[in-house]
Amino acid sequence: MINKKFMDIVSVFQKFKIQKQAIKHLEKVRWNKKPVCPYCGSVGATKVKDSDRYHHCGACNKQFSVTVNTIFHDTRLPLQKWLLAIAIITNAKKGISSRELARQLDVNKDTAWRMQMKIRQAMQDKEQATLFTGIVECDECYIGGKKKKGDKKKDDNDDFTNKRGRGTDKQGVIGAVERESGKVIAQKQDKFTFEELKAFLMQNTDFEKATLYTDDFTGYKPFKKIVSHAVINHGKREYAKNGIHTNTIEGFWGIFKRAIVGSYHKLSVKHLDAYIQECCFKYNNRGLDMFSMIIVNGIKNC
Repeated sequence: MINKKFMDIVSVFQKFKIQKQAIKHLEKVRWNKKPVCPYCGSVGATKVKDSDRYHHCGACNKQFSVTVNTIFHDTRLPLQKWLLAIAIITNAKKGISSRELARQLDVNKDTAWRMQMKIRQAMQDKEQATLFTGIVECDECYIGGKKKKGDKKKDDNDDFTNKRGRGTDKQGVIGAVERESGKVIAQKQDKFTFEELKAFLMQNTDFEKATLYTDDFTGYKPFKKIVSHAVINHGKREYAKNGIHTNTIEGFWGIFKRAIVGSYHKLSVKHLDAYIQECCFKYNNRGLDMFSMIIVNGIKNC
């Protein structure tokens, strides 16, 4: 069970002073002292002589280390730097830019960015445990800035305009919060038709046990036929009425946008979902030991 003890940067320095300590920690988490060959699944591999890292499998005659098929796979960096990166990222409430992470780890910016993207893989909730029930707030937001004249690097620039709200050229993001648990789910969304909204909500919500709270956007109107649905009319300057509001999910959008403006500054549509999932992970696990969660996910679920 994940506890509430945080692993800060100082703690990482103290606990993992040498590479051997980092390797032993990962081996304990992954194998509990019984190495399993990632190639054939055999148990009982032996340590390679004069190596802290490698094991030899007698069944398939291959060598392997604890980093095979993990977020640390084929890394040339010391594992201490990876563990420091995880601690830095999880302790940065508003996120951290790859440039700043590079400065703190003494690596180049591209290396820091690749590390961040690998760590974000371990933040993804690949399969939601249970569908949302009870009061579920749903809302959308839009991300983007000015289009740069003459900028042809479409993979790294959003190509958004500055027009605000629905109907803009900015990238849409859809999200929902289960009010009782406080858990949030969000993803990149190109269209906000009823069918698109329904697909997102049906994937994450138990319509028979949920009451949907939304604003008065027309895309939500047909939901009253398939789920208990209450509307707060933002068009009439209503923001909360008898407990009906979307303030929780809107609060999450505020956190997400502050991370973009304050730390990431700009990001590509191609990688937007990775940034969204980082924000969701931190929001859903606030107060918990995210460092250990990422280690577990990064070596067992990737």
